[in-house]
Amino acid sequence: MPTDIRKYYINNIDKIEYHYQFLSEIKSIPDDSSFEVWDTQSAIKKFKRLCNPRISRDKYTVEDECWFHLITYYLYKFGYEIEEFPDVLARPPLNVHDFAYDEIRSRIISQGGQEADGKVTWEKRLNFVKKLSFKQKVTHIGISDYIEQKFIEISTRNAAFDDMDTDEKLKEIVNLIENMLKKENGKYDKLDYSKLCFDYVSDEKIRTYKNKLQCFRHASDANLKQRESFSDEQKNFLIDFGLIILKAIYVLRKNDLPE
Repeated sequence: MPTDIRKYYINNIDKIEYHYQFLSEIKSIPDDSSFEVWDTQSAIKKFKRLCNPRISRDKYTVEDECWFHLITYYLYKFGYEIEEFPDVLARPPLNVHDFAYDEIRSRIISQGGQEADGKVTWEKRLNFVKKLSFKQKVTHIGISDYIEQKFIEISTRNAAFDDMDTDEKLKEIVNLIENMLKKENGKYDKLDYSKLCFDYVSDEKIRTYKNKLQCFRHASDANLKQRESFSDEQKNFLIDFGLIILKAIYVLRKNDLPE
């Protein structure tokens, strides 16, 4: 299921974020305009199409500018950066042309890619754009195919784990813990975690973990404020710890978990 990244931006943008300055521009686009991507990879392909030299030579439309700022925000929130331009997703320029024409052209020239007359050909710019390298800065503990598929099933937008932003990952980890432990009678399984995890994971520790993350499952003002109290480092730790819990549950219950 595709993601409407305009709705994603409007639902997630915060006044303190750099990308907030583009809110008026993005809201000015008619509501029936389509800004859908299937995943981060399709967003990257769209970004590269916007940087095509045949387009960047001409004037960009308001919709093109909107796409540019929506994609940079979307990829930034998923921890991506462009190796050749590490700051552009976090702090994109006010218009596409400044990046797609000026910055890219200047980078090619700095690498000696101009012709004898000082011009940069479309072919060289096109090849440069094709080779732009998008990398995710934050990596988490690996998960099994079963857990990955379960994340997709419980996600309200059928998203893979790596396509979720940090807050969404925390919410869906708690949802999946409950999903994998809940029995038909509505109660939760109590597992002997000591067989696998010594005393590092227990029913009590899982309850404490879930309680701490309740604010990520609800959108009241109080819960939103509580989320702000977590640093990025704390959130990443809680994601990794949650994945450890899920892996433990999977190992201890893999013989009777529903397919």
